Amino acid sequence: MQAELPVDVAWCADPRQSAELARFFADNVTPEYISHSELQGPRALDEGHWRPGLADIFESEIKERIIESGGRVDLKAASRPIFAARCGGRLVGFGMASFFPDAPVPYGIVEDIVVEQSGRDCGIGKAVLDWVTREAEAVSCQRLFLESGTNNDRAHHFFEREGFEVCSVVMMKRLDPSRR
Repeated sequence: MQAELPVDVAWCADPRQSAELARFFADNVTPEYISHSELQGPRALDEGHWRPGLADIFESEIKERIIESGGRVDLKAASRPIFAARCGGRLVGFGMASFFPDAPVPYGIVEDIVVEQSGRDCGIGKAVLDWVTREAEAVSCQRLFLESGTNNDRAHHFFEREGFEVCSVVMMKRLDPSRR
């Protein structure tokens, strides 16, 4: 099934969008989304639980990244842009990416990609991922990476259909800092 309306994806340059984007993220992710990057920062308590106040945590992260860009997205240099997808002006998708066009093998990372729950299997995710892929190719990236929570099977199947394949496994060991 295809999206009802054309999906318009664009880079975000206005930090005033941060609250809307953060609320969208918090409203549309499940614990299955949690992967190692959520565990490395303030987003998640553990593999199955988001930290309370997730929208506020994410709003701060989004605002910081948009401000860092100075209100413009320059993919020809290392960058960490935010993107939003809209159908008929309504927010239906959101994500964060990083691009490293000057690396020995230029690459990009889709750090986050979230589609509204009611819009999944409607072509929105594909439209967003196709757009990010074109943006990466436009700056000569040769590889595009992403990560996904261990139990996020639906997303794994989607990413595999879109040409992604497993290239590594991330492992974590819990440490007891009180043993010092």
